[in-house]
Amino acid sequence: MEAHGRRLLLLLLCCRAADCTRGSAHTGLGQLYPPTNITFGMNGMFCLFWKWTPTDNTENCSLLYKTNILSSVYPPPGGKDKYPNYTKFLDARIDLNKNLILKVYTECDNKTSDLKYFTSMLATGNPRTLVKNLTCVWHYREYVICTWQPGEDAPPSVNYTLRYWLTEEYTCPPAENKQPTPFIDLLDEGEPCQNYTHHSGIPVGCQFKLEKAFNDFIRLVAVVSDRSQNIKPYIYFIEVNAIAKLKAPVINEIKITQNNSVFVSWNVSNTLKAVVYGVQLEMSNSEKKEAYLVFTGQSKEFPNALPDVTYKVKVRAKLAIGLPDSHDQSLWSEWSDEKILQVMEGERTTSIVLLLLVPLIIITAAVFLLIYMKRLQILIFPQIPDPGRVISSDFQQWIKYGKSVYNEPKKDEVCVVSLLETPPSSSQVE
Repeated sequence: MEAHGRRLLLLLLCCRAADCTRGSAHTGLGQLYPPTNITFGMNGMFCLFWKWTPTDNTENCSLLYKTNILSSVYPPPGGKDKYPNYTKFLDARIDLNKNLILKVYTECDNKTSDLKYFTSMLATGNPRTLVKNLTCVWHYREYVICTWQPGEDAPPSVNYTLRYWLTEEYTCPPAENKQPTPFIDLLDEGEPCQNYTHHSGIPVGCQFKLEKAFNDFIRLVAVVSDRSQNIKPYIYFIEVNAIAKLKAPVINEIKITQNNSVFVSWNVSNTLKAVVYGVQLEMSNSEKKEAYLVFTGQSKEFPNALPDVTYKVKVRAKLAIGLPDSHDQSLWSEWSDEKILQVMEGERTTSIVLLLLVPLIIITAAVFLLIYMKRLQILIFPQIPDPGRVISSDFQQWIKYGKSVYNEPKKDEVCVVSLLETPPSSSQVE
């Protein structure tokens, strides 16, 4: 018993020494306390906002408040500031429909206070009344459509409404002189959606216009609640570029090439973004539909086309965000109109003949040119006659001596013809 008492006393002394050592490492000569009186709300519709009472600075050092938002998924970066508040722009990694846990503590030179955890909720209410599986899709440069399913404990006569907010900002406004605004006070400031779809009389979706482009970098907050406020609001935040759905491509050409391949080309979506294309090929001699991904370019070639086989091809598109083969198929565009190409045996034979005939014609033409090159040269570059053979020697003599070489033409000798009359004879006179 005495030995046991000694060991217990020694343990208490060791614990006391450890506490003293830890206290001096954290607080030094004075006590450093974490923030207190924390309040929570919004700084506008796109920024979470915590504010607390400033800590007493008993050590006359530069106080800093370090904060982190704890999340079940990969947590976003925290903050570090001298002001007794923390405002954070909405982040897709933060689940806004669950408890938000803020970890905050005070730092002063090399000393830190104890950690303070503050749990808060954006919107109160029974979580079983929340709508389920809320998703939104942006049909690029046209409209956004959001769909959902009723909550488990939602009343049968629930009348859902959707309000939305859009912004091109990505930073929070200054918050030093502000107080957090309760989330519920901001709901009436949103734009009400008008074009609802219903199932069994209950709104299960809504559509609103969004004719912006990708380079506008739009952020969206959508809140689905009940007009009577009997259910807990569901809060949805996303960058609309991440939910963009492109228009279906248009196949421009499908043909058999000279090397006996099926060639398909389509238009390129004018999105200023990287696009991945999905190509589906179906052949009449097989029940299997082959799928291909095209990450660059606007065409696809399928080698070794078979004779007497009908090929059916269609194309769809998706922004190259995340994995193109992910389970979320809602962001793929609709399929293009199906194009059909029937490869006949004669066409295949013609392609093979042309493939052999073209090189043969080129070789024959080359041989022909080599053989008749001389004649061709004469036709193209005719021979110039020798001036020495054309110009007379007299002309050369005139050039050499400067004498006239002109000879007057000789006169032709002309015989004068006279008419001689014979005198008539006596007999003729008589």
